[in-house]
Amino acid sequence: MTLLCARLSRWALWEDTNSQASLTVQTSEDTSAVTHPSVLTDLARSLKPGWRRRLDLFGRAAAETLNQILLPADSPHADNPHIVFCSQHGNINRTAKLLHQVATNEALSPADFSMSVHNAFVGVASINWSITQSHTAIAAGDDSLIAGLTETMCQMMATQSPVILCYVDLPLPDVYGQQVGGPTVGIAFAARFEPTDTGDSFAFSSNTVPRHLSLANTSSYDHVKSLTNFLASRAADQVTLGGTSTAWTVSRHDTP
Repeated sequence: MTLLCARLSRWALWEDTNSQASLTVQTSEDTSAVTHPSVLTDLARSLKPGWRRRLDLFGRAAAETLNQILLPADSPHADNPHIVFCSQHGNINRTAKLLHQVATNEALSPADFSMSVHNAFVGVASINWSITQSHTAIAAGDDSLIAGLTETMCQMMATQSPVILCYVDLPLPDVYGQQVGGPTVGIAFAARFEPTDTGDSFAFSSNTVPRHLSLANTSSYDHVKSLTNFLASRAADQVTLGGTSTAWTVSRHDTP
C-alpha cells in the first residue's frame, strides 16, 4: 500500500446531459461547491480567439475547467503547474470524421488532423496560458482517471510542486456507441493537487486490486462522479476508486 497526502485547493466539473450543461467549481476560498448552468457557446472564453477557434466541444469543455483551476492572473504567485491530461477516447469525433474522409476519398482536414492527436488540447492550453512545465497525456481505457491520478501523485511527490489533473470525454459517435456503449454524458474535470501533509488535505492510499476482485466494469466517468461527490460533501469520510489492477482510496486528512 502506498500512502500520500495532497491538498486539492481547486477543482471544477463540467457536465452536459442532453445539452443541459452545468459547471461546478470549488476552491479553498469558497469551501462549498457552487453549480450553475453552462452555455455551450460561452465555453472557453478565456482562450485567445485564435486558439479557441481551433477547439471543438471536447477542447472547449476541458479548457473551461482548466481555466477555473489555474490561479488568477493577479495572484501573487506565478502559476506554472505540471499538467496530467487523461481521456479514454480522446477527441473521437474528429477521429471519426477523418476516417470517414479517408473512406470516401475526401481531402483530409489539416485542422482536424492536428487536433485529433491525443495531447493536442493540452498543447494548446500550454501555449495559451504560457505554461512551460511538462505535460503528460494518458489513455488507459476504463482506468484512464485511475492512471491519471497515479501519474499526478507521482509527479507531485517527485517535483514537490503543483500538478493539475485534467480529464475529459464526450459520448461516442453513434457508429462506435452502438458497439462499445459507454456514458451518454459529456464530462470534463480538472483538479489542482499541491504537496502538503497538514490542514485541509486528503490522504491517498493506493492498493493493488486482486484479479478476482477487479472493478474493471467501473468507468472513468463513474470515477470522476464518485470523486467529485466526495469532495463536494462531507457526508462520507472516504471514497474508493477501483480499477482493473489499482484502487485509490481518498480520505480526509483528519479522518483516522
